[in-house]
Amino acid sequence: MELLANPSHLEIINPVVMGKVRAENHIASTFAGTEDRDLVVPFLIHGDAAFSGQGVVYESLQMQTLANYTVGGSIHVIVNNQIGYTTVPAKGRSGMYASDLAKAVNAPIFHVNADSLEDVS
Repeated sequence: MELLANPSHLEIINPVVMGKVRAENHIASTFAGTEDRDLVVPFLIHGDAAFSGQGVVYESLQMQTLANYTVGGSIHVIVNNQIGYTTVPAKGRSGMYASDLAKAVNAPIFHVNADSLEDVS
């Protein structure tokens, strides 16, 4: 596991993570003698406002199937901290959830109540 530094709440680190994972996958698959892109998996953590409000997240999701950019999939965790906007969520995005953006690429979405983690299992 490696953690890349993110200078602020901005999502500019997303394409950096994707590029690093693509390179790591290329090196790992070369040594393994395979073309798989699932040897290294990107794991990104977002605030709710940053995920739905910054275009770089959507751009990163849209590049998922481009041959020269794909990383084979990624895991995104969205923390619903509701501090990114100075307005209520209903006036800051058109969807009910910040994760609605991921519906554009048919990504599976799991909503978990962090106050009741026992309910997840």
